[in-house]
Amino acid sequence: MNTGVRRLYGVSRSLPRPFRRSIATGASASETATNEPVKATPKFEPKAEDSPTKVHENLDKRYEIGGRLEFGPDPLDRHDEKGLLKWGAWGVPIKLETAKGGSVTTASNFWLRDNCRCDKCINQDTMQRAFDTFSIDSDIIPEEVITEKDGLKVKWAEDGHVSKYDWDWLIKHRSNPLPGYMDKEKKLNRHTYWGAEISSNPPSVHYDEIMGDENGVGAWTDKIREYGFCYVDGCPVSPEKTQELLERIAFIRVTHYGGFYDFTADLTIKDTAYTNLALPAHTDTTYFTDPAGLQMFHLLSHTDGSGGASLLVDGFNAARELEKESRAAYDILAKTPISWHASGNEGVTITPAKKVPVLNFHDVVEKKVPNLMQVRWNNDDRGVVALREDHGMGAEKWYSAARKWNAILKKKDMEYWAQLEPGRPLIFDNWRVLHGRSAFTGKRRICGGYINHDDYVSRWRNTNSSREEVLKQIL
Repeated sequence: MNTGVRRLYGVSRSLPRPFRRSIATGASASETATNEPVKATPKFEPKAEDSPTKVHENLDKRYEIGGRLEFGPDPLDRHDEKGLLKWGAWGVPIKLETAKGGSVTTASNFWLRDNCRCDKCINQDTMQRAFDTFSIDSDIIPEEVITEKDGLKVKWAEDGHVSKYDWDWLIKHRSNPLPGYMDKEKKLNRHTYWGAEISSNPPSVHYDEIMGDENGVGAWTDKIREYGFCYVDGCPVSPEKTQELLERIAFIRVTHYGGFYDFTADLTIKDTAYTNLALPAHTDTTYFTDPAGLQMFHLLSHTDGSGGASLLVDGFNAARELEKESRAAYDILAKTPISWHASGNEGVTITPAKKVPVLNFHDVVEKKVPNLMQVRWNNDDRGVVALREDHGMGAEKWYSAARKWNAILKKKDMEYWAQLEPGRPLIFDNWRVLHGRSAFTGKRRICGGYINHDDYVSRWRNTNSSREEVLKQIL
């Protein structure tokens, strides 16, 4: 093989036999097979008409069902006679149609081979990779690339292995998803934002529905996902039945407080939650690297006293309000890492593995504002704000931003107050909804527990979508 061509490709080993021949002659693989003279590649002129056999609504019109994409020996010669992009050592370019006229995503050969979804490459029972990624040659190249109705088909030159990739799957895994795919994500992760007005019709599901079948659990977790909280009506007033209810979602998370709790306000555990004092809106376990996901409260009894109304605030709604009022304050709370701690009990000093901002986000998508994922706020458990934090923001800037945030949390139209009742447990998403209470007198007995956020989201997915749909969402 010509050394110059080998260097051009960055390939250290021989290419498949058909390609060696076509590179040497300057012909395509199909031309070489018939020994026809080499034809000059025509100037690329896109055709406007639609193909009657269009492959996919988001793909260029010129792709055809059963069409073979051409191999391009020269990176400068990138289009075939139809105007479709050729594949080569650089990978397989895929031309999409978008509202702005089109874009190209190139899947590298190595990436394609690594992500083959067949049952030889993915264990269909565990959905784990069944082969060693790094056994793939870094300069692997296809022998044939075919556009089918349901996806891209690639036959690999090295061993003849055939891989297939659904068009939807390929489009989903672009770094900049198409608008239609972003809309699907929004539907999956829809949020209904609320304030004090939610008191007229708070979300609830009946205990019998939840305990009856998986559909009931699906309805329950879906309301938690949408609103960030939900009541359960008709629950037996006992810690045992409450624990069974909570475990319908997932196993109960054990912390330094224990697992499932059943307590009164006696300061047995050194935390203000175990007093009868008023508590401002906050999230729990800010001091964990992975804060608790869900929390349940079930008031079993309240005797010889009054007060203790529960407070809920939609943290996502509060963050939206802060962004409207002061984008600068919003950015500071999103970018300034803060220390948090739990140090009230002998032998316990818990802090996150690293300092964490108040507002935390999902992965950044190119040209998109990232979605808020988690609010971490408990001023009582906050550590010391450093005089000089990352991004050049001093403590005084953080305090100013936090003051604005605190004021929003205390707005009357943001606060939902309700009295807990025996037989009506409350569950909420601790990554979204802040909770608090008014001071009380008398003796209150409350039971409940935590659930990990990942386990809750998994349960929500699998009780609201089929297994096939869930796998498409995450793989």
